[in-house]
Amino acid sequence: MPEKLDLHVYTNNSPNGHDKIAFLCEIAVRKGLRGVAFTDRCRPGSAADPDARRRIRHAYFDACKAKLLFFDSLSVFAGVELEDARNAPGEAGAVLARRQYDIVLASVSAEGAGSAAPAPGMTADAFRAFCGAYAAALCDTVAHTDFDALSRLMAPLRAACPEPAVFESAMLEPLGMLAESGRSLEVNARDLCGSERLRDLYLRLVAAFRSFGGENITLGSESSFHDELGEGLDLAAAAVKRLGFQQSAFYDRRIPYRIDL
Repeated sequence: MPEKLDLHVYTNNSPNGHDKIAFLCEIAVRKGLRGVAFTDRCRPGSAADPDARRRIRHAYFDACKAKLLFFDSLSVFAGVELEDARNAPGEAGAVLARRQYDIVLASVSAEGAGSAAPAPGMTADAFRAFCGAYAAALCDTVAHTDFDALSRLMAPLRAACPEPAVFESAMLEPLGMLAESGRSLEVNARDLCGSERLRDLYLRLVAAFRSFGGENITLGSESSFHDELGEGLDLAAAAVKRLGFQQSAFYDRRIPYRIDL
């Protein structure tokens, strides 16, 4: 049976997470996961806030403790998700310099791209403007941010996607840059479990990444609650296998390794 690793998990150290790392590790073992990466979200630039700095520090040390506690039953990876790091490159670099992470995710929000997020009733012109701004922010992130896997590619579309073809066209340049860089594209199980329309769009983008020479993908649930841990990973693995990927990647001390799907 292929090993299942969930490489995108939020904990109570993240604003959108709810459960402690030790409890999540227990749930992961019960669910038969082989490994979990705890990737609490950090928005560089806001990290000057004492509470944000505390959460980042606690997340790392909690993950390091869990590595020892669950050594025999679960591979635990200490990670972080840098959201909109392009807007504060100095602080992003400082976050990474302070700790020896296993995996670093990068994501871009609509706000971080300097655009309004897609919403029901958004005009075609406004959506095209968003797609252009989002693509430019992703390109800038790939070019200037230190990370291992580009995550949450579809997150801005969760409320609305008026014109999938426009978004698909805009994503080709950043996906090409990502493939050329040799880094990974995260396949987010949460976005594969949504509407059929968005799922098909997402899979076309993953296929485009592969056609550009992209070799590494990671799989993650983006779970915020313990009952979401590992959800959709089997669906994601089956979907990318149909696209021609036979392996997924995981990172240990930021070195990529591959395992069969």
